[in-house]
Amino acid sequence: MGLRYPNQATGRCFFATTTFADWNRIGDVPGMYQELINSLSFCLTKYKAVLLGYVLMPSHVHVILGIEGARLGAFMRDFKKYIAQKSAVVHGIRSDRIWMPRYDRVEIVSPKVLRTKLQYMHDNPVKATLVTSSEDWPWSSARAYAGRDETVIPVWREWA
Repeated sequence: MGLRYPNQATGRCFFATTTFADWNRIGDVPGMYQELINSLSFCLTKYKAVLLGYVLMPSHVHVILGIEGARLGAFMRDFKKYIAQKSAVVHGIRSDRIWMPRYDRVEIVSPKVLRTKLQYMHDNPVKATLVTSSEDWPWSSARAYAGRDETVIPVWREWA
């Protein structure tokens, strides 16, 4: 998987984005959001990573992960591989047409940067006119940060 930014192997917290091939709205496929959650849960456990925030969109995924930078590439590879294999079997989507071949990541270097990235990703469903309030999008950590604790996967909020 290609990266557009310099090596950040020593980092410990990252904002990562991965996109479905050609910005296709694969998230709209029935059951796909749950598959994304399943894959994320699996990888969090496998890599002993901490989830600080996420949003699943029809065409892309944003996550904020506490993970050693040297392990981030393997985490993202396995996250995407799980979805590609599952989608090919369950949804009949060609596994080589699920994801763009790369992902983007930005190292989170301060609480200010973390808050900025959380706000940006939580605003995604509103900007895409999927909901009128970020807390109304079920596939996001915005609910947890709003104190509703109704998110579909737990997030670690004690960083603040």
